[in-house]
Amino acid sequence: MRRPEQDILDEIINFFSEVFDVKVNNRGSKYAHYKKKWLKKLALTENSQEEAKANRTTKKLQEKLVEEFGTRRIKPEAKVAEGMTLRFDSLEKVKNFELDTSKLMAFDILDVETGSAFEISLSDAFAEFFKDVLKGLLDSRVKRLYICMRNHNYNTSKGGIGKSGYIKVSTSNMIQQYINLARLYKIEIVLVDLFPECNK
Repeated sequence: MRRPEQDILDEIINFFSEVFDVKVNNRGSKYAHYKKKWLKKLALTENSQEEAKANRTTKKLQEKLVEEFGTRRIKPEAKVAEGMTLRFDSLEKVKNFELDTSKLMAFDILDVETGSAFEISLSDAFAEFFKDVLKGLLDSRVKRLYICMRNHNYNTSKGGIGKSGYIKVSTSNMIQQYINLARLYKIEIVLVDLFPECNK
């Protein structure tokens, strides 16, 4: 059965087919590498910092999704817990409660129609996973959390093959337990390979 937010997910996957090429590192592992023409479009080079590449790419994706689906449905940089009220206000009085959501983290993309949040992780997906799950747990609007990742070139001090990005996250037993735990809070976590060409 096709999910209502599948149209957004399809657009995200299609977008990244224009961003990445498949490369193979010296250990024989495939990874998603930024295309030169994409970096040129961002006014960056291969030597630019990874953070700049990731941030500018995510901004371009957000712009494309807003153009495609409109701001009534898509909220880029949606602040966590924006517009939420106290759950227990009627049970106990909370003095001087103010929540400034501008000081909190944000979802990369929030589909307000379906309650689906999309997190785009282009660098250290394993480390970002836990932060993304916390954001989902803290926001009652989120029913489904898509964590979208790529495989990246991974340097290991031991000289082994190593796992990176999507492969590392999707094969981790600990990550699977966090996904199961999130179900207790009625949040489904979906791991998405942004550039599945690397896993063929």
